[in-house]
Amino acid sequence: MNTTSCVVVVGYNGNRVHDIQKLRDLCKTLYNARLILVVEQIQPDDDQVADHVCTASMASQDIADSVDLLVGCLGADCWKLIGVLPFSDRGVLLGAALATHFDLPGITPGEARAGLDKQIFRKLEAAADTAPEDYRAVFSTRIESLGELRQRVVELGGKAFIKPACEGASRGCRVIHHPSECDEAWQALKPYREGGIVLEELIQNAREYSWDYVAGSTWVTEKTTTEGAYRAEIQQVVPAPLAADVQARLAAAGRHMSGLVSLENGAYHNEIFLRRDGLTSAVETNMRPGGMHIWDLARLAFVDFDPWERWVRWAVEGKVDHHDPVARGYCGIRLLRAPAGGLLRYVPDIQSLARELNIELVEAVYAKRLSDSVTALVKDNTSFIGHIVLFSEDYGQLSDNLLRLAEAIESSVEVTCLAVPARAVG
Repeated sequence: MNTTSCVVVVGYNGNRVHDIQKLRDLCKTLYNARLILVVEQIQPDDDQVADHVCTASMASQDIADSVDLLVGCLGADCWKLIGVLPFSDRGVLLGAALATHFDLPGITPGEARAGLDKQIFRKLEAAADTAPEDYRAVFSTRIESLGELRQRVVELGGKAFIKPACEGASRGCRVIHHPSECDEAWQALKPYREGGIVLEELIQNAREYSWDYVAGSTWVTEKTTTEGAYRAEIQQVVPAPLAADVQARLAAAGRHMSGLVSLENGAYHNEIFLRRDGLTSAVETNMRPGGMHIWDLARLAFVDFDPWERWVRWAVEGKVDHHDPVARGYCGIRLLRAPAGGLLRYVPDIQSLARELNIELVEAVYAKRLSDSVTALVKDNTSFIGHIVLFSEDYGQLSDNLLRLAEAIESSVEVTCLAVPARAVG
C-alpha cells in the first residue's frame, strides 16, 4: 500500500491560522509532503489551510493518549510522518512527545514542560550554576489563593506583575500597582487558575526585546507594550536598533534562557527585559515561533532569509545553520486600537491614508469587521482591530511612519457606543 509523506503542525495561537498556509506550501515544495494540523478544537478556517485536520487533547495529563490516537490515525490512513512542528505554547508538549515517539528532530517532553509552564522555567533559572555577567534572575512565585496573593504583593513593596503560568498572546497579564487591586486581579484570572498563576516582581522603566531563534539563526526584535493595568504587545521592529555591546548582552541572555531549557529545539521566542542599569532579565521563554508576524518581518528585513523554510528543514532533516542574518533595513508592525468600546461602525481605507501621508505600505489588515464588538481597553492581543506593516532603511523614519499612520487610522475609526441600561430605582 502506498504511503504519503506528511508533516504534523501541533496547534496555533490566536489568529495565526494563515501562517499554516505558508507551512503547507513549504512542505509541498520542499518534500512533496502534506500538512496535517492537530488542534484541540477545529476552527472554521482550519480545513482551508491544512491538507488534513485532527483533534487531540494537548493537556499534559492526556499526552500519552493523544500520541496513541495520532499514531493510530497516521497508520490507518497510510501517512508517513517526516517532521513535527510545535506551533503553539500548548502544542509544544504534544509535539515533543510525537517527535520522540517517531525519532524525529525535536525535544523531549521533559524539556518541553519548561516552555509551557513559566514556573518550571523560573526554577531552572534559579538553579543554574552559571549565567551571563549582566543577567539577573527575576523573583517569581506561584500563587494558590487570594490571601497568598495579597501577602506576596505586600512583601514585594505593593507592586507586582501577575500572569497565567501556561498562556501566550499576553492573555491574563497585568500589573498590580497597589495591594488594593489584588481582589480584582485574582477574579480576572479565574479562567487561568487551573493552569497555575505566577506572580513576579514588577520590572519598571525597562525596555523589552525578544531573542528570536530558528534552526541556528538568531536576531533581536524590539518590542513595545501598552501602558496601564494590562500589558499587551502593540509594536515589533526587526531588527532592534542596538549598539554592539547591548546587542551582545541581549543575545547572551537569550542564549542562556534557551540553554536552561533545551539545546535541541528548532524555534525560540525568548522575551527579555533590558533594565535601566543595563542589566538583562528574562520575561519568559517560548519554544515556538514569535507571534505578531515577527518571522514575516524578519523575511522582509534581512537579505535572503526565510525563517519558515529554515524551521521546516529543521523539523524534517534536523538541519541547523549557524548564520546571523544580514539586515537590509528595518521592518515593523503596529497593532491598531479602537477609539471607544461598542460596535465598529466605520473604518478608513488604509491604502488611501498611507498615500496621503506619503508612506509606503507593506501590509494592512483589519481583524474586526463592521458591526463587530470592539473595546478601547486592550487586555491582550485579541483586543486590537487590525495591524499595519511598514519597511524603511532608516529606523527613525520607520518609527515615525508607524506612529503617524496608526494615529491617522485610529482617529478616523468610528464606533457606535452601546448605551448602558439605566438602573431601576426601587
